Amino acid sequence: MSGPVFYVVEIEPAAAALPAFADWYASVHAPHLFNAGFNNCTSYVGVSGTMSVVDIYQADDWSVFQRPAFDRYRGIAASDPWRPASVKGLPNSRTVYHHHASTPLPSHDAAAPLDADWIMVWRLDGDAVLEDRVAAWLAEGGAGPLINHGARQIRLLHRGRDAPTGPSVRPTLAILTEWAAQPPSDLAASLPGWLSPRVDPALGFVGWRLYPWALDPALRLATAPKRNGNPA
Repeated sequence: MSGPVFYVVEIEPAAAALPAFADWYASVHAPHLFNAGFNNCTSYVGVSGTMSVVDIYQADDWSVFQRPAFDRYRGIAASDPWRPASVKGLPNSRTVYHHHASTPLPSHDAAAPLDADWIMVWRLDGDAVLEDRVAAWLAEGGAGPLINHGARQIRLLHRGRDAPTGPSVRPTLAILTEWAAQPPSDLAASLPGWLSPRVDPALGFVGWRLYPWALDPALRLATAPKRNGNPA
């Protein structure tokens, strides 16, 4: 399958393990992934959703998984002496996504790097017909309430073939939005009646970027975007 790859990896480390995970991810894991052929690596800590950490990697196309550099990375990852014991063997989900031809909005650039302090993910099962209907809804005004509330980018995604790292159990479609501040919790109310029942809240995700913020609540509060003089 052609087109840019949007590779989503989800894990569930305990809260106490996050500092060790953060140090390892920034200093060891992300450099390995860049060497493997990915051109963007981000990690998000959830405030709601299925798993507590969502990592997102981008590449030019699916062939990233077929290159010698990725094979080298898998060998390195399998024997990584720096991987924290607290994250070894954790349940995980790995999903390869591709963008719908008409999204993301508003830039329409599927290769645009993910660069957001917050993300929100809605997931739903459906075929190409439903995907086209969602794309038309976004283009014809459905994106308006999201953008008006602060969404900077909206990506309509569909699953591609599974990566060699393992199969995915996630629904076939996803709407991922990028935010500078925590998105409102009631945005699902803006979904039309034909779409709302298909979006499974239990499989959604809202989270803040692990980097560049420190794992310090006071620092996160100090660096959060402000509205009307108050933290968002």
